[in-house]
Amino acid sequence: MKSFCIGVLAGSLLSLFLPIVPAFFIIFLLIAVIFILPRSGRLFGAGVIAFIASWSWQFYAYQDTQHALLLSQQPLTGVIVDTPQHYTEYSQFKLQLDSGLAKGYYIQLNWHLPPHTLNPGQRWQLTAKLRPVAGVANPGAVNKEAQALLDNVIAQGNVTAETEAMLLEQQFSLRQYWLDKLSFAVSSLQTKPLLMALTMGERNFSPSLWRGLQQSGLAHLLAISGLHIGLVFGWGLVLLRVLPWPIRYLNWRQPIALMGAMLLSFSYAWLAGFAVPTIRASVALMLLVLALLQKKSLSYLGYWLLLAAILLLSKPFFTLSKSFWLSLLAVAVIFFVLWRQPQRRSRWRDKLTLFFSFHFSLTLFMALLSMLLFNGTTLLSLLSNLLFVPWCSLLAIPILLLCLLAELIGLPGSSAMWQLCDWLFQPLLWWLNWSAEYGSWLVLPDISNVLIIAVLVLLLWHYLAAPRLLYFILPFLFLPLLQQAVKAPTWQLHLIDVGQGLSALLQYGDRGMLYDAGPRYGEHSATAAQVLPYLRQRGVKTLDYLILSHDDSDHTGDWQLLKQEYPDVHIYTDIANVDTAMPCAQLPEYYLHAQLSVLETGNFSNKNDSSCVLLINLYGWQILIPGDISQQVERQLIQRYPTLTANVLVLAHHGSNSSSHFTFLYQLAPQLALNSASLYNRYQHPAEQVVARLAALGIPLHNTAQSGALRLDITANSMALIEYRAQRIPFWLQKPDGNAETLAATR
Repeated sequence: MKSFCIGVLAGSLLSLFLPIVPAFFIIFLLIAVIFILPRSGRLFGAGVIAFIASWSWQFYAYQDTQHALLLSQQPLTGVIVDTPQHYTEYSQFKLQLDSGLAKGYYIQLNWHLPPHTLNPGQRWQLTAKLRPVAGVANPGAVNKEAQALLDNVIAQGNVTAETEAMLLEQQFSLRQYWLDKLSFAVSSLQTKPLLMALTMGERNFSPSLWRGLQQSGLAHLLAISGLHIGLVFGWGLVLLRVLPWPIRYLNWRQPIALMGAMLLSFSYAWLAGFAVPTIRASVALMLLVLALLQKKSLSYLGYWLLLAAILLLSKPFFTLSKSFWLSLLAVAVIFFVLWRQPQRRSRWRDKLTLFFSFHFSLTLFMALLSMLLFNGTTLLSLLSNLLFVPWCSLLAIPILLLCLLAELIGLPGSSAMWQLCDWLFQPLLWWLNWSAEYGSWLVLPDISNVLIIAVLVLLLWHYLAAPRLLYFILPFLFLPLLQQAVKAPTWQLHLIDVGQGLSALLQYGDRGMLYDAGPRYGEHSATAAQVLPYLRQRGVKTLDYLILSHDDSDHTGDWQLLKQEYPDVHIYTDIANVDTAMPCAQLPEYYLHAQLSVLETGNFSNKNDSSCVLLINLYGWQILIPGDISQQVERQLIQRYPTLTANVLVLAHHGSNSSSHFTFLYQLAPQLALNSASLYNRYQHPAEQVVARLAALGIPLHNTAQSGALRLDITANSMALIEYRAQRIPFWLQKPDGNAETLAATR
């Protein structure tokens, strides 16, 4: 059985690097191959094929259902399953379809000014304009397409008014009732966001609190998952074991305690909305309880392999989740440390020493694994986890669970218990706020992945044999980091994937200048959601210049957030109402050793034509960013600058047909054209005519909608373009137009 489970695990890892999902006839061929394998390898091969078959079947079922739904003209009927998010002009909610071809799947909908207040449990019949789920693709950002597969979300779209929407019924939602009741009970408490996250899984955090979670390395602590389900099970087991049982039930005491604790854990998972991490933890718990009830002796390795195989075969898309791999590896680390440090039945001091030794080992291993999976870390992570995981596990969360139980069964005095709970979580809230202000995300160099793996291997070696040679080898592992530190940084131009807007970063080491701040639509800001996280992920500690090309919300975004994050930034714009800003024409001629030129375009009443046109010269390479200028301004530019050329052109106005005139493109003669636009945008940017002009001139086009974030690495001798979407694992989920790395030009 171990060979089969290892095969399932191997198949799941293999799937991440395959370019396509295998068709069924390929699977039948693989089944035939099993019979020519040696007897010892057949179970392993069967495990590999079992995973690939499950993965292929579920993917093609999802894809076929999605195609059928998108082609269907029938009204949608379904139930609202989560708490809708209400904004000024629209509401956003998740609908589970309960009829038709896509029954059981979910769709994510926006509804402009719905006729009724939307609540969970409502069953609606409505029409919607649907499209496949698609999101931006930036390093460190959530892979929205992968998340949709994980959550069974088959489409997204907007409710239309083609036919009148009908509220068919209002189903009673017990979870929503408890959610409202708990929200009222803690409404006056300062730590309400933390308490709601840890009781109901509602993580409606402020941007500052989200940042504090990332900067402290404690995001996992406020996401109900295996840690919390395990705590409920453990404390429930202790409680049920110490209860006085009648004599006749003594023989059943252990099974009743196990089943009761498991029931408590499942109830907690239900309160959290049965989120994916809680489902995984519940499956692991069921497997453990089943083994204990049947008195099956499973080794740590055997249990871990069986758990991994069951999860991966039941939901192959778990491979797309970094949190799944982190959870699975966390269980492996726990088992490994327990195996190396068996429980000693001795004094409480020894047990306390064992606990903190176990916790330190687990925290160290998980910090390294997080660095490996997320390509970065926060310097506060180790300290944060050492302080607050024991505090929350042993004291704060158990008291919170007692408060929750008291509230649910209506015990008197629950308000005083909530006050105690608020006091217990105050240190965590203070730490998160402090981390948001003073913490920082450390981006690791590419070479560091090899280093992290080497350190992990040596730590395992140390735990297994503790050789003295380890202390001699360890310092040499840091030589690659030293080499990276003394290596001179290179210039990079980033076209951040902000959807239908623009934000371009020119970076040198940990310094940068930004052209535009991305779009803002209503309450949603790409500055907060994409631009700032991108700057942090790329390790930009100093933002020297911010250029706002013109007064349009898809370019200015929430520029004030950038000013808050980088208070010393110099802002250059011709927008009248931007305080402390200087005109674009006063932009310094040199930024480090990059030459900057703001090209004169004249005075125009049209705000698009008033865009700051920026020409960047690096080692003789010319990069032109023209904002949203029209063909009229383009003609004036080539008349005023008859020798103007560019190696790289960022298309004006997101590739609109009102820009990128043939004569303009012909004179510039760029070797590469970049464009920033969203997938399925209503303007159909880039326009077909613009694409045709570029093709006629032999100019390759790379668009963020298909390629994700674009990065141009610039040296004195060459420029290389890297498309993030093509580099992102799994490869079969990406359908980019170009290659992961394209040599734009070489000298």
